[in-house]
Amino acid sequence: MNHQWGDIYQVPLPLPFALRTINAYVIKGSSGVTLVDAGLNIDMDVQAWQKAQSAADWEWTDVEKIVLTHYHPDHYGLAGTLQQWTGAPVYLSRTDHEQAQLFFGRESQMPETMESFFAFHGLPDEWVSQIPAHLRSFHPWVEPHPQVTFLEPGETIRLGDVNYEVLHTPGHADGHLSFYDPNRKWLIGGDFLLPKITPNISLWPECHPNPLDNYLTTLARMKELEVSRVFPSHGPVFDHYAERIEMLEQHHADRLREMKAFVVEKAGATAFEVCQHQFGSNHNIHNLRFALSETLAHLEYLRIRGELLIEERDGIAYYLACAV
Repeated sequence: MNHQWGDIYQVPLPLPFALRTINAYVIKGSSGVTLVDAGLNIDMDVQAWQKAQSAADWEWTDVEKIVLTHYHPDHYGLAGTLQQWTGAPVYLSRTDHEQAQLFFGRESQMPETMESFFAFHGLPDEWVSQIPAHLRSFHPWVEPHPQVTFLEPGETIRLGDVNYEVLHTPGHADGHLSFYDPNRKWLIGGDFLLPKITPNISLWPECHPNPLDNYLTTLARMKELEVSRVFPSHGPVFDHYAERIEMLEQHHADRLREMKAFVVEKAGATAFEVCQHQFGSNHNIHNLRFALSETLAHLEYLRIRGELLIEERDGIAYYLACAV
């Protein structure tokens, strides 16, 4: 365990993909320990949790709560196993519980839905054919699924000895939650706000139809909150809260302008073509899936605002500039 701030201990958990690390947190209180986010169900993360126990002197039997900011595998994956080891309740938003089943349930048809979705948006067959097996490869990393207690925005939850406000901070995930201590003005932010990278904002089938608008609305609303310290899921703890929000707002404004300009210049383009222009072509299927979904979030934002049109040609969607 590398860092401690009062009652909060940071637990870096390794990941077998580009992000490399997720920060989980241990919050110690007089009646037990709360874990915030879980990592993946892989040996490296189990070992990291065991090292964290030794470093901060707690046991599985001390855990009274497991709180998840959202359903993505690096946050959710080990939660069911941790619940079995600790007997503690697992807290998550209702929306993200439903989406965990949608994306990672054994009976879900989301892999095939995603296959068709990406094909419609111009992804070449050699990539499309990899989608179902790629998505199903996450199953071992997120099983067993936890039994979940739902958290609602506006509630308070005790983490350690401190009552935190439960805040809905969607965009990166539809049901993403952050946790705010109004006395210290500390925010446990999950992937809502990261200090060095931009949270991935992706359009997925059967999820929010305009996730970028959802995220920008969240940023504007959350900018009014007084925050002295942010505990993020990726990157170091930081204090330049309002400035970071403004940087992300500018980042997305720039990306929207760049993508629209490319579509105008090309007199129409598929989302895959825009993705290659914006993010390059040197991808594996994992990174490409996120790059294309992020591209689509921006293109759909522009379409819904009336700045682009979409036209189907031979089963493929093309984004076009609106006639002046």
